[in-house]
Amino acid sequence: MRKLIIWFYVLYVLIITYFSLTPIEHKITESIWDKAAHFNAYLFLVMFVRKVHKRFNYLTCVVICCGYSFVIECIQYFMPDRMFDLLDMLANILGTLLGMVLYYLIIDKWLSSRNGVAKRH
Repeated sequence: MRKLIIWFYVLYVLIITYFSLTPIEHKITESIWDKAAHFNAYLFLVMFVRKVHKRFNYLTCVVICCGYSFVIECIQYFMPDRMFDLLDMLANILGTLLGMVLYYLIIDKWLSSRNGVAKRH
């Protein structure tokens, strides 16, 4: 099962990279749906990062995803018909933060307590 999750993780990163860096023939219209796509992509990316890299703490997972987002946006600045967009960065960061919170609440707290492995303080 772990190999399958890693495979999906690598595939997911490649898909985000491809769609983020592929030159486009038409101008993307700024809309709420564009920002929602960024938000959702990074919401799930941070969950994959946390699941695959269990030794990383939550802050490290967030920093990795935000750093990846920043690098992608910087590369887009130098590409034809692409641009560095602060609103895309904001959507990516917000998606990353909510994804990490959801992972913590659902996977680490709720599912762990249901399986009887709740951490004692």
